[in-house]
Order: sequence, then C-alpha cells, then structure tokens
Amino acid sequence: MKVGSESAPAFHKAGVPRDVLQVIHLSPELTSAAIKHPLVDFVSFTGSVAGGRAIDIAAAEASRFKGVGLELGGKDPAYVRADANLDYTVPELVDGTLCLRRTLHEKRIYVHESVYDEFVSKFVELTKKDRLGDPTEPETNLGPVVSVASAERIRKQVSAAVQAGAKALVPEDLFAVAQPGTAYVAPQVLVNEETFGPAVGIQKVFSDDEAIAVMNVSPYGLTASIWTDAEGHSESQEAFLHLVDELQAGTVYSNQCAYLDAWTGEQEEQRPRRQLEQVLLRPAHEGESAYMKIKTSQ
Repeated sequence: MKVGSESAPAFHKAGVPRDVLQVIHLSPELTSAAIKHPLVDFVSFTGSVAGGRAIDIAAAEASRFKGVGLELGGKDPAYVRADANLDYTVPELVDGTLCLRRTLHEKRIYVHESVYDEFVSKFVELTKKDRLGDPTEPETNLGPVVSVASAERIRKQVSAAVQAGAKALVPEDLFAVAQPGTAYVAPQVLVNEETFGPAVGIQKVFSDDEAIAVMNVSPYGLTASIWTDAEGHSESQEAFLHLVDELQAGTVYSNQCAYLDAWTGEQEEQRPRRQLEQVLLRPAHEGESAYMKIKTSQ
C-alpha cells in the first residue's frame, strides 16, 4: 500500500493526470466488486497465488469478459553447468539472488558437482563484500527487506534451515546493521537449503537430468536460468534448448538473471500462463520464452 501512496505523487509531478493514476485502498469485498464493474476492462495483479486465484474468480463471475494479468509467487531456480564461466557467472548470480530482491529472481542454485566447490567458494567470498545499509547511500548495494516482520520471518527460516542440517557460510557479524527489530537482514549462503530474502541455497547436482528434476520440484513456474559456455561449445547450445523444453518455467534465460517477461508463476497443471505478451494459445500448447546470451566475456 505504501508503494502506491508514495509512487502516485511522483507520477503526478511528472505530468500524469491525477484521474489517470489513482491510489485507493479496498477490502476484499470491494475489490471483487470493482473487478466485476462493467467499466473495468483489465485487471493486473501482483501478489500471492491465493490472491491471484480470487482475482481470477471475480473476473470470471463478471457479466462481461475481462483481461486478467497475474504475476504471482516464484521459487526461480538457476543451474550452473560444468562448462560455465565462473568468473562471469558468480558475480551475476550474487547480484541476481541477493541484491535484486523481487519476485523474478533466482532463489535456489543448482551447481554441477565438477565445479561445485569452486563456485561456492567464489560465491561466498563475493557475498562477504556486500554493503548492507541505507539504500540512498551510493556505496550500498544491499538494502532492507520490505518490513521488520519480513526480516524476522527470513531470520527464522535461516535458523530453521541450519537446525535442520544446512550449513551457513557467511558470518553475520560482517553486517553490523543487521540487528533484530530492524528490516536489515545479513546476506547468507546456505548449502543444501533455500529461503526467500537475502539468502540463497546452493545444491550439488551430477547431471542435466538431475538438474531438471530438482528445478521442477517447486509448484511455481515463473523463470529459470541456465549458465553455460554456449559460445565455446556448440553442444552447450543444444543442451540449453533441451533444458528449455523440459523445464516447467514460463521464461528460461541463459547466462543472465531474470528481467521483465512475467508469467503467473503458478504451474497450473504444468501450464504457466503468459501475462505481458499476446500469443495465440492452442488447446495443447502454451507459449514459452527463452533468452540465450552467448558471449559472457570481453
């Protein structure tokens, strides 16, 4: 709610007419009534799966057809193949998993066993250099989470993961501002676990097939990323395309973290639904995006 209240004045100041962009706060009942109103043609929603389902139901119950765009929860995976350029891949994934907290970002990393130890070592050392603090300060690259309640929930998730056997690799005392009762959470790398927030789980896999299996475990299907040397190995391009076919994700990237190309995020019987692009949907096929970045070095 605060985001809307804070953003609207900026749009108005930039010249957007006040009647074009309005911020209102509604109960679930009033929200349903607004969705069903005949003057509403399209509804865009970002939030939980439960909220998205309620939006979908309200739109379906309206007297006329409406467009609905849903961007829901995600547990986006990344897979680092054996031939990945780690000097390029590690900084990209540190930034994509820890510094860019959004629905569309990698929250779990699977690494081929042949490069697992080196990857984890490089990832941890780079994470230790993160600057947690006031996001208005130029040296800060990692700010607070959305609320104190969210920060406490993340701390509990990390603690529970460690108690369950995960290993935390980043000392929290490196980040003095991350104190209980604040929205600042120290970045953390967990081996064999995952969470949501400035913490990432890294797990070892032994093949592309195993990577596919564990990446598809989550019921969410927003995006996924594959990290491989497609420039140096033609077979890596073929492997990427095979992974795209097998992964249950609306958008799959190679050698880059997610950017805007949003889907609903819930697999919905293994069928993610596109939000922002118009595609012809066939009864037995659902559109899917794949972005391949070939060159990863200067």
